[in-house]
Parts: sequence; C-alpha cells; structure tokens
Amino acid sequence: MEGHGYYTAHSQAQQAYGELGMEWLEQAAAQVEPVPADVPFTIGDFGAAGGGNSLEPMRRALAARRGDGHALVIHTDIPSDDFSALFELVDTSPQSYLSGQPGVFALAAGRSFYERLLPDGMLSLGWSSIAVHWLSALPMPIEDHIYCSFATGAARQALRERSARDWRVFLEHRSHELRPTGRLIVIGGAARDDGSSGAEGLMNAASASLCELVTAGQVSEEEYRRMTIPTWNRTLAEFISPFDAGEFAGSLELRRSALRSLPDRYFEAYERDRDLERYASSVAGFFRAAFEESLLACLDPERSSGPVREAIAAAFRAGLRERIAADPEAAACRWHVAVLDIARV
Repeated sequence: MEGHGYYTAHSQAQQAYGELGMEWLEQAAAQVEPVPADVPFTIGDFGAAGGGNSLEPMRRALAARRGDGHALVIHTDIPSDDFSALFELVDTSPQSYLSGQPGVFALAAGRSFYERLLPDGMLSLGWSSIAVHWLSALPMPIEDHIYCSFATGAARQALRERSARDWRVFLEHRSHELRPTGRLIVIGGAARDDGSSGAEGLMNAASASLCELVTAGQVSEEEYRRMTIPTWNRTLAEFISPFDAGEFAGSLELRRSALRSLPDRYFEAYERDRDLERYASSVAGFFRAAFEESLLACLDPERSSGPVREAIAAAFRAGLRERIAADPEAAACRWHVAVLDIARV
C-alpha cells in the first residue's frame, strides 16, 4: 500500500465497495447487546489502511449502537501501515467519528489480523472492508503473470490453500475476541465461480507493462518472476465453506451472505466527460495505491530503494497509463465482493 495519505486519496473504488456493507453494519450494531456501564463498546476495524474508508463506517456503527457509554475504535493493520496518516485523518477530518464525541476514543493495533489482536470477549463489533483477500504470505509466485486469476497448476493450488487457511485463522481469532452476541461484518474481494474477480483487464495491462520493462532491461527476468500480488479472491462458496463444514459451530454463526458487484466509477466518469487523460491517471493511481508496492518490493535488494527504484516505478506508471488510455473499457474494474454478516453465538 502506498503511504503518506496516497492510498486514501486514490481508494474511491474501495470506498464504493465498502458502502455495500454499511446497512448490514448499522443493523448489526443495533442488535449487539449493550455492554456493562464500566466497559467500552469496542469496534475493531480490521485492515484500516490509511483510514480514509474507515471514518464513515465507524461513525454510522457508533450512531446505531444501543447505549451511550464510552466507545473504543481500534484500527488494525500490519506494522508497515500508514498509521501516521490514519491518525492525522481521524483527528482532523470534519467527517471523523471523533468529531463532537468526547466519549469515543481511537487506538491502533499494528499487527496482522491473521494474529490474535484483542483479549477474549472484548469486541462488540468487527468490520473488515476490502482487506481479507490479502494473504498472510505468498506461498509461491505465479508463472508469467502477477495476479491470482491467471494462476495455474501448483501455484493456483498453493494460493487457494493459503487463502483457505488464512480465512479460517481470521475467523478463529475473531471468535475469541468477540463478545457474546457480538457481530462481524466482512466485505471481501471475491471471485465468481469461474475464478474471475472483475479486474483481469487492468491486471493484464500491468503485467504487460512490467514485461516491457524486462525487454528494455530495466527489470530483470528473475525480478519479474518474483512479482506476484499476494492476494486470492475467494468465491462465495470458499467464504462460506468453514460454516458449512461446522468448523465454528458453537462459536460463530453466518447470519447472511451475498455476492455483489458495482460498475467501475472511474469508467462511468470517463463515459460522462470523455476525459481520457483523467481516466487513465485515475486508474493508474488506484493501481499504484493498492498494488504497486507489492510488485516493487520484489526488486533485487540493491535496487529496491533510491533513484533506481524510482526510475523503474516511473517507467512502469507511464507504461500502465498508456495501456489504459489505449483501451479504456478493458482496464475498467467491475470487482466482485462477498458481504458476510457473522455473529458470535
């Protein structure tokens, strides 16, 4: 993820998909039993990134909860997250859930959500939006591409198995952290049954741009071979599988689930204004914010920082913008997401 507030400024797509779970979040917040007077109503924001897409869901969840005692919001992400930008935003934005709320407090947990983050029974409500498709680690690179939809053979199996294990670990930890009647709303990057996520065109353009750098000698073949975005977009069946198997019987219950998608907001704007330069820059900026860091981290150590890295990044961005402009519709992302409402039994 690109830091220094860049992700927040270029994550309108993630925000749009997060809105697909807002109604369920508000309903869940209203159904959780009020906490005792000496205990804060605690919300876990799992995978907060720069915080730009956390303010509104946290505000709405707090407004919908029963009771008016103290509340605590805990933003979680990996240690390298842009926590400085997150807390600056939470503290200064007029849209912050802290604004005018002296009884609400914000904290952070700088650890992966594939680990235990909170004591038993602390969490009243959990929220994770467009985060659980990221894997705890990349089991092996994808041959001749950078994206999970194009994985085949052993690489595809390894990604699927790591994803299944990660999802079960995520649920296991939350099953302990949630209070009785606590709820967890997850919006996860998903795939249709054929394995498509809706972003294949953009990912093809990105992979081709990197291959062009290999041909030009700016990126080595070995560096490109290592470049795989460490994600897996689960099908709805893969999300539901642990519940169907009864693995969390007696601790977690899947209340409802849905597979949803949206048109590409950037492409819709392009169809209205026909501003090709703006469209290409917006889509390339989105890719940079979300995925570029994962790819450039695969450069050889002596090339992974400084002027050489910046030159490679600039060349990649220029090539990607050119490909997006050459075929705007092919680069449009019509992402699929799974929305899940999970209750602590």
